[in-house]
Amino acid sequence: MRPLLLLALCIGVARADTGKIRKIGPLEMGLVTESMGVAHEKSFWLAWRIRRDNGWHTYWKFPGDVGVPPTVLWDLPAGLQAGELVFPPPRKIMMAQVGAHGHTGETLFLCKFEPKTPFRMGETIRIQGQFSWLTCSQTCLPGYADLSIELKVRKSVSPDPMWKPRFDLFREQQPVAPPKDWEPSASSHSDGYVLSIPSLPGDQPSEVRFFGEGRMIRSNAPQILRRGKQGWELLLTQSPWARKGLTHLSGLLYRREGWGTEENPSFYRLNLPLSKN
Repeated sequence: MRPLLLLALCIGVARADTGKIRKIGPLEMGLVTESMGVAHEKSFWLAWRIRRDNGWHTYWKFPGDVGVPPTVLWDLPAGLQAGELVFPPPRKIMMAQVGAHGHTGETLFLCKFEPKTPFRMGETIRIQGQFSWLTCSQTCLPGYADLSIELKVRKSVSPDPMWKPRFDLFREQQPVAPPKDWEPSASSHSDGYVLSIPSLPGDQPSEVRFFGEGRMIRSNAPQILRRGKQGWELLLTQSPWARKGLTHLSGLLYRREGWGTEENPSFYRLNLPLSKN
């Protein structure tokens, strides 16, 4: 894997249509594309690539008890519109002694761009933005950078042999909706929630974790998995920062072994109405 990453960096530096790579404190970053240029009338994707030094992390879109997620403010050519920044699935990380949701190592953050008016054939478009993040280890460092990339407008484009597989892998690893016949449920009680998970074949899963949206669930509290009447129950602790009157439990449900379907995703996306215990 290491030689592949080094080759990617070399290609990124040499090619005119790949953004400049920057090293800022414990992070290395830049903008990359999955295709050789852009088609003059079609939407396209870019990625904000971040590689973190060992022991450092950044935060997920919903960081939990501590942390601030990465953000970008795009500065785009007229007629080009940016979609929402798509985060990779989270993992549990530690800020000192506090558990939170974030990312380590190297990840991509994808964004889709839609041209509202066609580009001119042969022109070069410049996409730039103001990026901000918080990276932590035993201490935290806020960071800011201006990043840009220049893309040639072509009649047709071919996939970038280095980055296209990375974009595809990112999409394959995105959370999915559970099957319609797989019906989890959620209930609330005085100090938390019970997430009921339908039965699964095999022994007790080695790791199941719920990554809650917003600050509804304590990210630093234990999540206890126990046998239920018809499957498993995951006990979750309510966050003191949770908004009043919440009616749904929303977030990502992770299982290390995957969920047993043909694609075997690791994450299910849930938005469950809350009943009262």
